[in-house]
Amino acid sequence: MHPELVRRFHKPIRDEAARRYGLSPEQLTELAAFENFVYEAENDDGEGLILRISHSTRRTIDYTLGEVEFVRYLAAARIPIASPVLSDSGQFVERIEDREPGSYFVATAFERAPGIVFDDAPPLKERYWKPPLFRDMGRLFARLHNRAQTYAPSSPRLKRQEWHEYDVVDIDRFAPPEEKLVRERTAAIIARLNQLPRTPESYGLIHADLHMHNFCFAEGKITAFDFDNCEYAWFVKDIAVLLFYIARGEEREARDEAVAAFLGPFLEGYRELRPMEREWLAAVPDLLALQRSMNYALFHQYRDPAVLDESTLDRWGRFRRDIEADTPVLQIDFTSF
Repeated sequence: MHPELVRRFHKPIRDEAARRYGLSPEQLTELAAFENFVYEAENDDGEGLILRISHSTRRTIDYTLGEVEFVRYLAAARIPIASPVLSDSGQFVERIEDREPGSYFVATAFERAPGIVFDDAPPLKERYWKPPLFRDMGRLFARLHNRAQTYAPSSPRLKRQEWHEYDVVDIDRFAPPEEKLVRERTAAIIARLNQLPRTPESYGLIHADLHMHNFCFAEGKITAFDFDNCEYAWFVKDIAVLLFYIARGEEREARDEAVAAFLGPFLEGYRELRPMEREWLAAVPDLLALQRSMNYALFHQYRDPAVLDESTLDRWGRFRRDIEADTPVLQIDFTSF
């Protein structure tokens, strides 16, 4: 959780946010979240809602409205996503004042995506995590990218950040000063990525965090949610992020095989609706390496190594060693797909 949000957050803020969206504070169930406070509840009409609370040090009103506008634009094309909902006062984003002048909390609510997250139901994943679902995911990503290609914010105030503006891309801010090689390796990755072309066909607003924790599965269909990190980047970056987390869910020695088994059917589905040339797949190794460095920076941003157990420290130590050795995240020839 963002340290500033934890420091400033208190129960009356949660309760006020709930009331503004017609939710009873007593019925809120807190959900696991990394960068916001997130709750689930039903309103008086029996509709499941997700309430998200952030802070202006992380997300401003305009920046959040940019997310809401993009999600509504996607929903207008009947893409299966969790849409934002209006508060009782008719606002998509509610401002709740902080104790400190000029600072405030940002509350937003979304429809509860139908179904269940696979990690909450391992038997369901075991049954359905197969090529037919992989193809459906490819089609979903293609639909998202096709729609994003025609999106333009209604106001410059609502523009989302570019990929390189995400704070954890600037690893100098978070990696310990003595980790010079981590900084050099990450800088080299960013330099190579900056050489990639940015055309309307290849670069636009993406989800940037669409992995197994951010979609629900129900009755053979998937619904995407949590566009909190949406940013401007190459469309192939969305795919690389998904592959990164699929790999992270496997034992190290099984990652290549698991990702390869997923990627083939996924791209079949994707290419039914949208091209994905092999020259763009050639960028996946660097995008995977960037994600690894970003995760390493997030570790230093949100966690205190002094209070972590040995197994966690060892896991993040391996991250550091892999970055320093420039070890590929996956030993796969992506251009063969």
